[in-house]
Amino acid sequence: MKNLRFFQQYTPIMLLFCLPLWCQALDTGVTYAVFATTDQSYIEVNVGIAGQTVTYKPIDSTQMQASVEVLMLIKRGTEIINYEKYLLNSPIVTAPEALLDVKRMVVPNGSYTLEVQFVDMNNPNNKDVFTTEFTVELGKNLYLSEIQLLNKFRPDATAHPFTKNGFFLEPLPFGYYDRYATKLAFYAEIYHTDQLSADYQVRYFIEKEEGNNRKSLVSVGTQQKKMSPMDAILVQMDISKLESGNYILNVEIRSNSNALLTSRSIAFQRINPFLNFDATSLTDEMLERQFVQAFDEKALKYTMRAISATVNSSEAEILNGTLRSGDLKAMRFYVFRHFVRLDQNNPEAAFKSFIENANAVHARFQSGFRYGFETDRGRTYLRFGKPDDMVHVEDDPSAPPYEIWIYYNFPKTGQQNVKFLFYNPSLAGEDFILLHSTARGEIRNPKWERVLYSRNAADQEEGDNYNDATNVQRNLGRNARVYFEDF
Repeated sequence: MKNLRFFQQYTPIMLLFCLPLWCQALDTGVTYAVFATTDQSYIEVNVGIAGQTVTYKPIDSTQMQASVEVLMLIKRGTEIINYEKYLLNSPIVTAPEALLDVKRMVVPNGSYTLEVQFVDMNNPNNKDVFTTEFTVELGKNLYLSEIQLLNKFRPDATAHPFTKNGFFLEPLPFGYYDRYATKLAFYAEIYHTDQLSADYQVRYFIEKEEGNNRKSLVSVGTQQKKMSPMDAILVQMDISKLESGNYILNVEIRSNSNALLTSRSIAFQRINPFLNFDATSLTDEMLERQFVQAFDEKALKYTMRAISATVNSSEAEILNGTLRSGDLKAMRFYVFRHFVRLDQNNPEAAFKSFIENANAVHARFQSGFRYGFETDRGRTYLRFGKPDDMVHVEDDPSAPPYEIWIYYNFPKTGQQNVKFLFYNPSLAGEDFILLHSTARGEIRNPKWERVLYSRNAADQEEGDNYNDATNVQRNLGRNARVYFEDF
């Protein structure tokens, strides 16, 4: 069913120095499943070839291509029942990529050997062979096909080889989910449930292999199905929190009384090195392989100052202490740790998304000698996102320019209709200061209206008690409270 040899990954730069003179031994993955149409059964064979292990031949100074001869044999004893022989050519690319393909061959009921031979056409000594035994036993009884692990899927009505039942199903021949993977998807088909006496359930669950024949249940799901001659299962499960290790995906067909009718299983491997990130376990060697290693002092300081706009006060003390130390290694460690906490599967993607947003905020709110995300508006935007609504006022005769930001839903605190009021008392450029907010944990100033209209004297205060007054007298153009309360 599977080939569980996993390959060492090399960067494209390293490969460019060796192609086409050398590459590591051809590493292939093969999975199969037996399916059926209304009148015949067939085996579907998915193959994958690791791009780093096949010889890419240069076409010009920047482009290259690989070619592998594939021979698929279906044998019963020494008799060849069916076969396919063809060249699997990669697209013309600038860096090595994995090769994927699928073939379908008609096979009647019986017991067989599937043999798949691979030969690298740019290096004929680079070969591999996969063999497995399989049985076809499709009749009129309940039948669950083998499970196909998928790299991705999408609706697709074209005649692409990977398309089936209205979906593009890209296989995952190696049964290996790296640290960037967050979802496990699989496909299977069920036949002849119309022979059952009632509707049924599909139960699917993931178990972690603990060693010594022990397993632990980590995820489970169910689907209710109606009786039919043929049905399909296409399921996606969250594996972002699965720690590194070996796992088993199980699919069961059960009656509504929970009796097990039939089942299938498939093994897969998960690599998730930063799931339970322990700062003490990050070695210098590990850090040298991460994206932060390319950051110079300027990039590190910029990134950390952007992060400082989003962290709480206790974390800010650690960040500022690291910044003041000037220790580049410590700064790289801090940045890496921060984004691992945001996305254990892909901290580099989390960094890229964050820094793209920080750059935009800097450009929008830049003021004086600070980065834009260090201003009050920039910090708020970077921390909480774009407001749902905004009022900008420059023509109030009694107040400096001000803005009111409204967030209808505020997940940070679970509040509704959260508001921020910024004003520019110095009238200098874009130097708006946060005066008041209804968000928990932010500046709250009950006398914000007095401060906003403080350029006029106390005769504008509402009521007789000047010291305790929070509002000002209504006047032409004095609309800040109306805007703040009505939105």
